[in-house]
Amino acid sequence: MSGRTETGRVRKAWRVKIKGRGYSLGTLIYAPTAGKARYQELLGTDSDYVTFADISVTRAAQDDIILPVTDQAVAALDREQKSALTHTLDNGRFYTSTDDRTMSCLAQAGLVRNTGRGWNEGEAYFVLTDAGRTAAMSLMPLYPEYPEYRA
Repeated sequence: MSGRTETGRVRKAWRVKIKGRGYSLGTLIYAPTAGKARYQELLGTDSDYVTFADISVTRAAQDDIILPVTDQAVAALDREQKSALTHTLDNGRFYTSTDDRTMSCLAQAGLVRNTGRGWNEGEAYFVLTDAGRTAAMSLMPLYPEYPEYRA
């Protein structure tokens, strides 16, 4: 499977358990393969005695995350605009001057909106619109290197 559906990219979920540990649900880890999920669990364990054979992995498709595919309009944004979108997604808002060039372009494109609130005159919080949230999610890597794949 390529990690894509007709509507987006699939971030695969895996349920990982360590033999002999008391919790029955295990840990949810996002990784492209079962082997990589197992390796992430091994890296995250605090015991020198856990081996690959002690770790069981099962697919948890119901916990998959579907990320949208990047469209041409989003791909055409410059690096600063993409960075502003992902910052706004991560933090829930972006605080800057109301005449900031990057945020003004994103607002004209309908990806963010000015809340009209700020600490000082001429400054405001910008938040994502629904289209902006989709655009920002499409910029997220399918499996980020850092932090680890853990949920």
